[in-house]
Amino acid sequence: MKKHLEKLVFVCSILLILGGCQKDSTTNYVVPEAGSTNSSESTVVMADATFEGLNGYVESYLSLSGLKSSPIPILCPSISATLTTTFPINISLDWGTGCSSALDTTIRSGKLYISLSGKMNVPNSVATFTFYNFVSNGNTITGTHRITYVGLNAGNSWPRYKIFTEAKIEFPDKKFMTYRAEYVRLKSEGSATAALDDDVYRIEGSSSGKDRNGRTWSASFPSALVKKNSCKWFSSGSVLITPQGELPRTINFGEGTCDNKATLKIGDKITTISL
Repeated sequence: MKKHLEKLVFVCSILLILGGCQKDSTTNYVVPEAGSTNSSESTVVMADATFEGLNGYVESYLSLSGLKSSPIPILCPSISATLTTTFPINISLDWGTGCSSALDTTIRSGKLYISLSGKMNVPNSVATFTFYNFVSNGNTITGTHRITYVGLNAGNSWPRYKIFTEAKIEFPDKKFMTYRAEYVRLKSEGSATAALDDDVYRIEGSSSGKDRNGRTWSASFPSALVKKNSCKWFSSGSVLITPQGELPRTINFGEGTCDNKATLKIGDKITTISL
């Protein structure tokens, strides 16, 4: 991980209700709530957005070995680090009763503690997250989140990071979802420069859990998601989501254009959605 690291902002949610009923041609099964805020695909995208947003804090505010210096005062969150030359190094991010940072417009409150076991350009160094009364856009987050640097990718020497998340997200109405994700982030472009805008990441992996209605789901990436720092949204790649008792559905982010559009496919029905 180089000194200057990317701001990574992922999609927040899918707000779509498909018109009519979608049926499987063999089972005649009606898909309920497809694309709504209660659907499994919306749940998955929201969870991905929540934790990838936190990854952005590590990469934007932390150096390889501790807190990154900044010529501009950081007003939100309040950030502090232990003054030591030995590991682990502990870093605190405090959003107080609620504020949004320069990185994104998400309102957060509470605290996030990050422990660095070693320099994040040394293989097997880990950044471990601990949540304390932490709330993101009204949702309370608890659980485990880790970033591990595993060295350069074989064949192309891209910096490679493993992400592990096992968490619970509780909504304001006290319903909750569970989320377990294991994926790899590869920095495919931008490692040779200090600039941020030329950084490009490829994301591959899988996740599973239960949505806010108690339905289990699993998700994978048929094609790697591509996130350019120069673009707010994913520019390409796809996510395949399989909810319990429902048809699989695929969210496709396109072929490289920077826009807020994607397609949602369930069975033979394809609908354009806004992110």
